Amino acid sequence: MKVRVTNIQRFSLHDGPGIRTTIFLKGCSIHCPWCANPENLVYEIQGEFGYDIELEDLEKEIKKDKKFYKLNQGGVTFSGGEPLLQFKELEPLLKSLKKEKINICVETSLYVPTSLLDIAIEYVDEFIVDVKILDKEDVSNILGGEIELYEKNIEKLFEKIPKEKIKLRIPVTIEYTLKENNKKKIIDLVKKYQPTKVELFKLHRLAEKKYEILKKDMFSFEEVKENEIQQFLEQIRKCGIDAEICKI
Repeated sequence: MKVRVTNIQRFSLHDGPGIRTTIFLKGCSIHCPWCANPENLVYEIQGEFGYDIELEDLEKEIKKDKKFYKLNQGGVTFSGGEPLLQFKELEPLLKSLKKEKINICVETSLYVPTSLLDIAIEYVDEFIVDVKILDKEDVSNILGGEIELYEKNIEKLFEKIPKEKIKLRIPVTIEYTLKENNKKKIIDLVKKYQPTKVELFKLHRLAEKKYEILKKDMFSFEEVKENEIQQFLEQIRKCGIDAEICKI
């Protein structure tokens, strides 16, 4: 069995607890204008972006740093794109990693069939869940997703997984996230589920070169001022949530 990846990044420190190996899987179910990994928006191999790897070989790569994982509750993180799209193919590897007691984390937008989320719930130890745009029309027109699916999946996730194992991560943009209607919806979601941890982050331009190689126009976003993201942070903290601004 094979999966399609673009990168295997060892000694990652921002993709879950501890020292981690992050696997970037190709393909996504939505298309955020600000995507930092544009090479993962489609499943097809694009020149230098993407290759297929056998699960056995991927497991060997993950296990190379097993001794470091044990030092600080590290492990493997599946990212993307949308990693859950390949979770059926990954299931034999997930089973093996569980037997090896290697911590498994996933970064997901939750815009996937619930059957794929069910697989993740069975094996994954830590979830990092994106909270992007929550207005129904904007989700459809801008992300190409269905808000009803997101709402169904996040509700199921908080029902099945202890909330201390779920971190919400919010990309802060003037154009989308900080629109008053969207901010209100995010605050309402945070109040409803009371996650243990919320992270906010500003957009960056580190993917500019990849956009050039892919011959895509990079989203021209307005820079978020420090007081604007700080104000949003305080609104979330007032809900009794441990929230912080992080650099990604």
